[in-house]
Amino acid sequence: MLLLMRNTARTWLADRRTRPESCERLLGDLPLRLLQQPDSQAPLLALLASLTRHTPARRAWLLLPAPQDGGWQVLGEAPDACPHGQPLSAADGAQRCVTCLAAGRHRLICPLELERGRLAVLLLDYRSPPGWLLQRQAAQLAARLGDVLRALRRGRARGRRETAMDPALLARELHDSVAQQLSYLQIRATRLLAVLDEPEQVRIMAHDLQEQLRCVHRQVRALIATARPGMDGRSLRQALEACVAEFSRRSSCVFELDNRLPAEHLPDAVAFEVLQVVREALTNVMRHSHARQVLIELREEDRQGFELRLSDDGLGLRQMPSEQGHYGLRIMQERATAIGAELSIGPAEPCGTLVRLRWSPP
Repeated sequence: MLLLMRNTARTWLADRRTRPESCERLLGDLPLRLLQQPDSQAPLLALLASLTRHTPARRAWLLLPAPQDGGWQVLGEAPDACPHGQPLSAADGAQRCVTCLAAGRHRLICPLELERGRLAVLLLDYRSPPGWLLQRQAAQLAARLGDVLRALRRGRARGRRETAMDPALLARELHDSVAQQLSYLQIRATRLLAVLDEPEQVRIMAHDLQEQLRCVHRQVRALIATARPGMDGRSLRQALEACVAEFSRRSSCVFELDNRLPAEHLPDAVAFEVLQVVREALTNVMRHSHARQVLIELREEDRQGFELRLSDDGLGLRQMPSEQGHYGLRIMQERATAIGAELSIGPAEPCGTLVRLRWSPP
């Protein structure tokens, strides 16, 4: 009897160590991170690691449906063939794995509905049997994660449809990013209406909606800063001068523009991408480099080509925050590839970063 009371007390204390607010905060930045790293599983792996630090779960896995063979794509250490063929339904919430329990393991299976008929599975291992409170919190966490992944998949599918219909790269970028966040907010608002009689859940979800709206606002501002809906009838020279003037107003850096390209030297599509590369590079300088001076040079080369050089006297690439900085570099590389240009980014002399873009007509 005494042993049973001790085990019950231990389970109750483990349950109490996880508050719903902690689980909610773990997912607060996930939508934005997934948008910033669309081809990476790093945000989901970081989430699984956070679960083992902030909840009583000692291990966590995420099983995503494999696109081809009908099996699972496993994020995290391989979980012993779990869920062992156990019937799964997102409506059942968190379930104990019967096969694992027979083997002496305490594991919760939390199905997530990605779309009709397609499930992902969150697996959580515990040192002792999880009580009803932990099961409830795990189910809430899984439902929230399902909301995020479902909104992301819907947004990407919508983005692919828009890409097929609209060849304007700028419009696609704006639509894809904002639409995914708004899809997620729409799902959360619907869930909020379903729990109006639970004040604590209302408070948590309202806080989450507030945080996600801030993320959307930041992202829209970033998109506005790095992309414009065209050249507005201006030449590249005029657009670059306006760009430098804008960044000069927003920063204490001294910007110098030395543009020696002849007027109407570049095709409109190339001029547009050059402007966007400059904007993205200046945004990175302003956010990460702590530079005092920035020089932008454009020179004509043989065969009607050109070279763009953008250098600063800041901290350099090694000091750039990896996640945000590398995302900006990837955007510039994609724009260079779109026009068949060569992009290189490296150290400047004696300090700082040098961005070079070279283009020749095909």
